[in-house]
Amino acid sequence: MKNPYLLSALIRADPRLVFVLSCSFLLASGQGGSASEISTHSFDPKQIQISLNTDLDIVYHTLGHFSLPGDPANLHSKDYLEHIRQAKRDLEVGQTKLDQFLPPLEAAYRKLPGLRFLNLAPFMADDYASFKQALAMIDFNFRNEAEDSRESYEQRKAREALAPLLFGNTRRLIPLFKNRFPDPAEHQFLKQFAECMDDERDRFYKHYREARTEVDQMSRERFEQFWKGEGFSILSPWASRSGVNVFNIYLCPVMKRNGRGVPVNQEQRVLFHVVAPLPETQVEALQSFLVVLHETTHRLTDRLADAAGAALESQKTASRENAAFYADHVFLKSRHPQHHAAYLKFFLSLDHSSLPAAALEKEFLKSYPLEAALRSALDQLVKSLQ
Repeated sequence: MKNPYLLSALIRADPRLVFVLSCSFLLASGQGGSASEISTHSFDPKQIQISLNTDLDIVYHTLGHFSLPGDPANLHSKDYLEHIRQAKRDLEVGQTKLDQFLPPLEAAYRKLPGLRFLNLAPFMADDYASFKQALAMIDFNFRNEAEDSRESYEQRKAREALAPLLFGNTRRLIPLFKNRFPDPAEHQFLKQFAECMDDERDRFYKHYREARTEVDQMSRERFEQFWKGEGFSILSPWASRSGVNVFNIYLCPVMKRNGRGVPVNQEQRVLFHVVAPLPETQVEALQSFLVVLHETTHRLTDRLADAAGAALESQKTASRENAAFYADHVFLKSRHPQHHAAYLKFFLSLDHSSLPAAALEKEFLKSYPLEAALRSALDQLVKSLQ
């Protein structure tokens, strides 16, 4: 089976996808390259924040138009896009730039795998304006803007008047994006992506989300109801030992059977962001929570998987992912058995299966195999959770 959560593991395992930003400011998915160095300080799970963020959603909405069959980064959903097309008809929105330029953008996104980092890049920016502007201005050369001591006051003022107005941390993002996306073809894609994303946002997405404010709020309340009733207590043992300082859960309507876990290491602080599906039903509220649990579990299990010493990066990737699945399986079976079968079915894409519990567990362990020594270490980790 194709694992939609493998994107986080791939980025966690690939040092090329770890960024050092300015002074010890690092962003990666999952635990980046430092999973084995997670802080041991205790985090208070009561500080976890649950929110909606349309500026984040528009990025995933745009990426969701690009079909990547079999790719872990794939956000494409026929049902979601048909819903969006109907919403555009209802709001009487004509063809947007994203609709117009979709074929060449999708072709480039498929061809250039480095562009998958766009799934995580928004968390590098202070805000949407900075993110969009940095992508659009990726070819801007700051060296041409450097002050020349030979300039007269009038010349300097004239040059400054022509300089672009930069938002937030755009100035810092542009060189980072240049390093991350060195291919001129990537630059061309990013500039057009930014233009299409912004046009989509202004002409459609803002109005669309405003029109469904009540629906979104009900979906958020549906998740929060489960969170207050059971989710908080289930996640607390993992979250308290996650080594983070800030923990945000973003509920996103673009996410369906996938999610994103993104820690940002800023000096001595770790900001952990989980993007999970915005649930439309109570069953989906549980499934959305399972995404949050899975991403949080990685905070503790990745280092154990790394210590097991997989030789190849591909093996390390699978080991990390399977370790998180196994730990959640053992944890739920022993502590919260009422949700154990739902977890196994969801991550096996067998939601409506009538397999008996024993057969379901056998299939799960077969799909996510681990060495006996690592299983033993994970068993001990789960037992140690308070």
